[in-house]
Amino acid sequence: MAKKPKNIMFRTNRQSSSGDIKKFAAILTACVVGILAISIFAILSKYDFDVKSALGGNAETETQQAETQAPEEETEASKTYLFWCADSSNDRLRFAWLVNFKLPERRVTSCALDLDMRISVASDAMKGQEKTESIRNIFMTAGIKDLVAYLEGDLGLEIDGYIGANDEKFKSMVNYFGGFDITVPEQIEYKSGEFSVILIKGKQNLKGDTLFKYLRYLGTLGDRGRSLQATAANEILDSVFRPSNSGRLGTIFSRISNTLETDLSIVDFSSAEKGIKVFAENGFTLKKTVETPEDLLDR
Repeated sequence: MAKKPKNIMFRTNRQSSSGDIKKFAAILTACVVGILAISIFAILSKYDFDVKSALGGNAETETQQAETQAPEEETEASKTYLFWCADSSNDRLRFAWLVNFKLPERRVTSCALDLDMRISVASDAMKGQEKTESIRNIFMTAGIKDLVAYLEGDLGLEIDGYIGANDEKFKSMVNYFGGFDITVPEQIEYKSGEFSVILIKGKQNLKGDTLFKYLRYLGTLGDRGRSLQATAANEILDSVFRPSNSGRLGTIFSRISNTLETDLSIVDFSSAEKGIKVFAENGFTLKKTVETPEDLLDR
């Protein structure tokens, strides 16, 4: 029986060459992949399979850099300012505070002044003769600059600046901030020949006219009233130094310098701006009140 002829495939030289190239490429790719796999394994094993270190990072060096990097320098400052409000003729003081700000503690200490407190107004021309006068009368007869000088001389306390207002400008400034959140310790129903004020007990937002009357009312209560005035000062500062005001400190200072009476210049503001931002962005760690200006020396 005759054998069946085998199937015979005819390929051109180009087809044969293409097949050989594909086989060679497959073998070469397999070799490269194998070499890369071995290399990667060797590198990872060298770095205890820490991919970040193997890629060029050095965990130990980065840790050392983090440990040795100097922290941002803390702002250190202790500044005392006089805040006051007087009548429209700038003769009669309504109320006044001495307030100390301290960094890096982020501490504020407020003292409401007794306007009838007598301080020394002696001068070299008086040849050692002691003379005293009330804060109220010094302001009325000599003005704010002499009052600051006499307070410094009598108390031994450096006052770094002052900010003051008359009745209407005080109210306007309070309203500029949208009022302040003040804690009223008890219900108030007060009427006098000059003003009247009615308030419920508790924390509430007081606008300019109401806050003005509340502070004046506290001034009629003696030592207890001044203590509450100092507490109110800290609550006012809480409302001013808040994160929402951090980005507009320059605008606020411009409003203060254009509206109120102050000896603080734009240069003073610029030099203190970093510290002011610390208070605005972080608030106060400690808020204190003291009974007398001398207590500020023990801050």
